[in-house]
Amino acid sequence: MTGLDPGRLAPPEGFRRIARRLERGGFEAWAVGGSLRDAFVQQIGGDADPKQADWDLATDARPDEVMDLFPRTVPVGVSHGTVGVLDGGVLYEVTTFRRDVETDGRHARVVFASSIEEDLGRRDFTVNAIAWRPASGQVRDPYGGLADIESGILRAVGDPGARFREDYLRVLRGFRFAGRFGWAVEPRTDEALREAVDGLAVLSAERVRKELMKVLGDPNPSAGLDLYATRGALAHWYPELLGLAADRGAWLAALGAVDAVPARELNVRLARLVVSAADTPEGRAEVAEALLSRLRFSNADRGYVTRLARLFLPFVGPTDSAAEHRRWLASAGKAWDDVFALHFAGARAEEAERAEQAERYLEATRERVRREWLEAPPLSLADLAVKGDDLLELGMSPGPLVRLLLEELLEQVLEDPGRNERASLLGEARRLIEMGALTEASRPGGGSGAPSAGDERPGADA
Repeated sequence: MTGLDPGRLAPPEGFRRIARRLERGGFEAWAVGGSLRDAFVQQIGGDADPKQADWDLATDARPDEVMDLFPRTVPVGVSHGTVGVLDGGVLYEVTTFRRDVETDGRHARVVFASSIEEDLGRRDFTVNAIAWRPASGQVRDPYGGLADIESGILRAVGDPGARFREDYLRVLRGFRFAGRFGWAVEPRTDEALREAVDGLAVLSAERVRKELMKVLGDPNPSAGLDLYATRGALAHWYPELLGLAADRGAWLAALGAVDAVPARELNVRLARLVVSAADTPEGRAEVAEALLSRLRFSNADRGYVTRLARLFLPFVGPTDSAAEHRRWLASAGKAWDDVFALHFAGARAEEAERAEQAERYLEATRERVRREWLEAPPLSLADLAVKGDDLLELGMSPGPLVRLLLEELLEQVLEDPGRNERASLLGEARRLIEMGALTEASRPGGGSGAPSAGDERPGADA
């Protein structure tokens, strides 16, 4: 017996209504899944998974019987036995008892089962193989999941090796659960996890990506990510991180910085991880591009994380001139505050004394940059008071020299925003044209956005 009390469970009223309707129809209705697990975790003072909110039901009713009982249903996975039931605008998943008859490491072929015990037998870990029947208050816990929750142990159901061979995503789920809740991995399960990592290669990129983003959404993803490294799981999907992970100190520092980024900023957390894996802007961008392409992130997410990685260094400081801050803003654009978030995270992961010093330095820098941003200075060619057509009217021929001249004018405007007036810029353009000062070799050099000394500044370490 454990001290966990099913009488204290408090699922949503919509869940209770659906369960009562199933029971009145002559069927069993059991709570299963992550929300039930988390409710028991909370009873011992643990934190619930912030991403796990929906209460799921398992039943002996077949999908067509479920749809007959409820007026508003969605066939979310009828072929696998799952029907979505709408109650008060909330969708609850109701799934017929199932058992696996064939697996290939990625997917299972299932058939309907007759008992909740059979259904629990196909679950991955004991903490997820618990069921509670609201109608009677009964709890089914055939594998000791409640005791494992109380003891802080992650244990596979039955034979660990067999569980992971059925679906290799369970390896990554194991890392996430152990990291999220601070659970120790039971020795046989841990050994099987290590042996199963080669099977990760058969998974789809989409499933691996979703699992990574769940880890990054945890309050402190470092524990789960560290299991990726220590159990040998990086090689298959994250080879760009292997060099970083080989340096234990650098790896832990990088993970500490990831933890320091707010959990809601998933792309910033991902960028904070990849910027530690290379030493140059180009190298960081290549790591981000390769990793996010392999995991099939959207073009928007891949582009943004790659942009943050490229912008990480060189950086700016509080003693730089306003013009240097504007040049950096011209490079960073709207991403400027997220780049600061990367540096603040690195500072906060430092030892207390160094962290305090670095944060003060960064705060002073951000305040100066913020003031420049709020002034809305011209930062791009589109902000200039003259356009390419204006230069053509001065007698220039269409071609790359038009853009070169616009870039030179922008450089002057970044130095002094007051020069962004049409008459002044046209006059400067005429002067440069008459001087013959424009060639392909004369492209302005001030647009890179930051002084090289940025590598030396507090909080700029990777």
